[in-house]
Amino acid sequence: MLVMMKPIHCKPMSVRRPRQEHGFTLVEIMAVVVIIGLVAVIGFPMMARAVVRARVLSEVGVLKQAVAMARIRALKRGGGVAVRFLNTNAAQEGGEVIAWVDSNSNGSYGPPAEILVGRWPVKDRVILKPDPGNALYKLGGTSRGILFLANGAVAVSETGSVGVGQGAIVVSDHNQNNVRLLILAGTGTVVTEMWDSENGVWSKEMRFWKY
Repeated sequence: MLVMMKPIHCKPMSVRRPRQEHGFTLVEIMAVVVIIGLVAVIGFPMMARAVVRARVLSEVGVLKQAVAMARIRALKRGGGVAVRFLNTNAAQEGGEVIAWVDSNSNGSYGPPAEILVGRWPVKDRVILKPDPGNALYKLGGTSRGILFLANGAVAVSETGSVGVGQGAIVVSDHNQNNVRLLILAGTGTVVTEMWDSENGVWSKEMRFWKY
């Protein structure tokens, strides 16, 4: 007796194709190179300009802080506090600005007897210059700066008069950007101005940058 067997139907096995890895096309690579080039052309000059401005303006902020700290210390202790901006009445690059309690009233810092109020190193590539029209107060030796008294009044001008006149220090750089700190004798108020070389005047607008 013959037994009829049912045919077995097998599903065909699917052949999995290997995954193809797609790289960048030449057009895509060229597009990326162009974008990077545009960023470099536009971004780097803007960054360089921002660094120039920041270097000068940060030094201006430091000097204003030195003046404010000296005045506060003079009012608190009821005595003279000196701030030295320049070692001589000439431009200087680098160095430092210092403020101290001028106990012996000689305009020279003499540690350890005299108390240091603050020391501020001048940043690299920054130049401090006198303003010929507003020469600063003569401290000890050849140094120039200002001297706060117990009542908050300050001697700032070359004449040495307390509470009268004004003196100035100019913050400059190698690009000939000049920002002036004009210090008023009455209360030691600091007025910030920038040199407008085109019109030959000092302006309160900080927009005359050179790069």
